[in-house]
Amino acid sequence: MKKELTHSATLLLLLGLSGTVATITEAQTRYTIVQLAELSGPAPGGGTFVDGFKFGDINNRREMMFGAAVQGAGEGVFTMKKGRSAQIALSGQAAPGGGAFGAGLHGNIASNENGDAAFIFYLDPFSFPIGANAGVYRVSGATGALTPVVAPGVTPAPGGGVFRGAGGFGLSVNNRGDLAFAGIVPTEAGIHLPEEPYLGLGMGIFLADKDGAIAGLVVPGDPAPGGGTFDFVREPWLNDAGDVAFAAHVAGDPCPTSGTPQEIFIFCPENLYVRSAATGAIRLVARLGGPAPGGGIYENLFAPILNNRGDIAFMQSAVSPEGYVVDVGVFLSSGVETIAVARPGDWMPGGGRMVTAGPFILTYDLNERGEVSFDATIDTDDNADGLQDTGLYVWSNRSLHLVARSGTVLSGVGTLAHLMPPSWASPPIIPFSGAKNNERGDLFFQATLTDGRGVLLLASPRP
Repeated sequence: MKKELTHSATLLLLLGLSGTVATITEAQTRYTIVQLAELSGPAPGGGTFVDGFKFGDINNRREMMFGAAVQGAGEGVFTMKKGRSAQIALSGQAAPGGGAFGAGLHGNIASNENGDAAFIFYLDPFSFPIGANAGVYRVSGATGALTPVVAPGVTPAPGGGVFRGAGGFGLSVNNRGDLAFAGIVPTEAGIHLPEEPYLGLGMGIFLADKDGAIAGLVVPGDPAPGGGTFDFVREPWLNDAGDVAFAAHVAGDPCPTSGTPQEIFIFCPENLYVRSAATGAIRLVARLGGPAPGGGIYENLFAPILNNRGDIAFMQSAVSPEGYVVDVGVFLSSGVETIAVARPGDWMPGGGRMVTAGPFILTYDLNERGEVSFDATIDTDDNADGLQDTGLYVWSNRSLHLVARSGTVLSGVGTLAHLMPPSWASPPIIPFSGAKNNERGDLFFQATLTDGRGVLLLASPRP
C-alpha cells in the first residue's frame, strides 16, 4: 500500500494536479486512477461543465485535449497541461478564417507528441449534409495559437472549387505536423446528391502540411486496388512516415444507407485501405463480405487507426434492421495477419461476456506499442442498477487486461456505475468513455459514478 500511494502521489505531482487518487485492488486492475475534472465543476474561461466530455487525446507528456459542453454556452475545446486547463474554442466565439463556432465538435480531437492538435467544429448556421459548414482548425503546441486549415466556403480545394465543409468523424495529426482530414468538395466523381444545393458534392481525404499547403491524398475518381474507382473516402489516420489508413467505397458497389438520405449524411458502406507515402500504392486491409477472424464475415467496417509499426486497428459491426450499428468487434491487422482483439460473446477479464464494443472512433485507440484500448458493454449487472455493465480494457501482448468497469470502487472518488456520460445511462447501453491511450500506457477516459456524478479520469499503470 505504501508503494502504491507513493506512485499515486508522484503521478499527481507530475501532472501538477490537486485531486483524489483512486485505488483499485490489485486483483482487479494494474492501474492507479486519478480524477481530473467533474461535470458541474468549473470550466476554463467561465461556466461549468455539463452533459459529458468528448475526446480528445493524450500524448506521452500527459498533455490532454478534450471537448465538453459548458452550461449556457454550448460546446468547447479544452487543453490540460501540467495541471492547468485552458479554453481553446467555444460555441459563439468568432472562428479564425471567418464565421462563428456553432453547435459543437464533429468527431475526434487529434494531437501529437509536440502538443499540436486539430479538430473539426460546426459553424453557424448548422447545415446539411452533416459536416457541411464545418471548419478544420489547428492548435499550436508551442504557442497555443488557433489557426484555420479549412474555412468552409472560402478555402480552395485541390481539384477546383472550395471546401464546403469537413466530416467523416475522423482526423489525425502526426509528429511532423501533417494533418489528414475528410473534406466535402465539389466533384462529379463522388456520390451524387439528388438536388441543388447538394448536387455534385462528395467526400475525399486531404493532407495539410505544417505550413498550410493542402493536397489530395485519396479523392473521388482515384483508382481503387483491384479495379474501379473510389467515390467516397473518409476517416484518414496518418503515421509519421505519411502512410494513411482510410475507409472508402468503390463506385458501383452496393450502397445501402438504411433510409438516411445522402443529402442528410454523405455515406456508403466502406472497405478499409492503407496508402503508402513512399510509393503511393494502396493496399486493401479489410473488405465487406470478406471472412472475419473468429468466424463470419465483415458486415460493416469503420474507424481505422494506424501506428508507426504499420499496425491498423479497426472496428466491424452488424447493422440492425433499423440501421443502427450493433455487435461491434475490435480487430488488429499487422499487414501479415489480422486478429480479433475482442468480439461479441468473448469472455472478458473481470467477468461477463462482451455484448458490443463502443461504436465510434471516440471509444477506442491504438498506441505505438501496438496496444489497443477500448470500451465494451458486458452481459452482467454486477452493480444491480438494472442496466448492463460497461468496462474499459487494454489488449497487450495478445491478452486482455481490465482497466475499470461497472462496480469498480475508486477510493475517495466513488464507485463506477458506467463508462459513459450520465445522460447516456439508459438502454440501450452504449459504452463511450473515450479510451484514449499513449505509449506510457496511460488511459484518458470519462465515467459516471453511482451517485450520478460524471468524472474525467486518468489511469496510469503501476510500476
